[in-house]
Amino acid sequence: MKRLTLLCLFLSSLFAAAAEPLRFVAWNIEWFPGHRPTASAEEADKHMKQCQEALKKLDPDIFVAEEIRDWAAFHELVSAVPGLTVNVVSSFKDPESGRIRNQQIGIASKLKCRGAWWETWAANYPNISRGFSFAALEHPDGGLLMVYGNHLKSNSGGNSEEGARNNAGMRDEQVTQLLAHKQGVETAFSDQKIMGWIAAGDFNTNHDGQFPLDSVVKSMTLGGYHNTWEGVAKEKRLTWRSQPDSKFEPTTFDYIFTQGIKPTTARIIDVPRELSDHSPIGIPVMPP
Repeated sequence: MKRLTLLCLFLSSLFAAAAEPLRFVAWNIEWFPGHRPTASAEEADKHMKQCQEALKKLDPDIFVAEEIRDWAAFHELVSAVPGLTVNVVSSFKDPESGRIRNQQIGIASKLKCRGAWWETWAANYPNISRGFSFAALEHPDGGLLMVYGNHLKSNSGGNSEEGARNNAGMRDEQVTQLLAHKQGVETAFSDQKIMGWIAAGDFNTNHDGQFPLDSVVKSMTLGGYHNTWEGVAKEKRLTWRSQPDSKFEPTTFDYIFTQGIKPTTARIIDVPRELSDHSPIGIPVMPP
């Protein structure tokens, strides 16, 4: 009887100690704060408060955000969620003006951060812009979780064949560099356990044949990543929401790619359209 009691106590403590899945969320917040690059103070303040309320409800353990103005704005946003701390915010410069852009990539988490930085893309392609943010986070079950925040080349200027080819070529080059960086990180952290990888954000393309000139999604999966939209019907993953009078149809632009963690399916998280033209997307993060 005593042994049975001890066994029950042991199993009870074991299951109690088992970590809950981490909540991972990625969100392009559309010129945050203010919805436009020339937003007034009043517009920025309204947008900030609305997004803080939304983020409280999302309550992510790991949060990747795109189109962030700067560190201060991202810090103010994530401070609405207890325990959520800024790990990194990029400072990309406009390739033409040389000024800091107000479309940056931020990563915040409730986990211990072992290292975080951002990098611009190497100039291997004409007029390549932006880059990526990266954070090495300690997973509660042990090992490091490597997180990338991404915002690939937009489709602006892609109405002509030359423009579309340029956009596609730039995105392909960005993914090539992203996968090469991953190899470098594996080497740099070769003496430590890496339990998983996440690359998430606005990839400005999809695997529906809408942008046939680039191979972004294919390259990511061939590079060892799992596409968390795999098998999900197109109508259930329309992450970009057009205006009612827009000539463009809603589409999939936002992705979460994973490697090493338990394969799962992404989902769109409903927030009001007035907060952003992109919906946040999320996955539960569980060890394999």
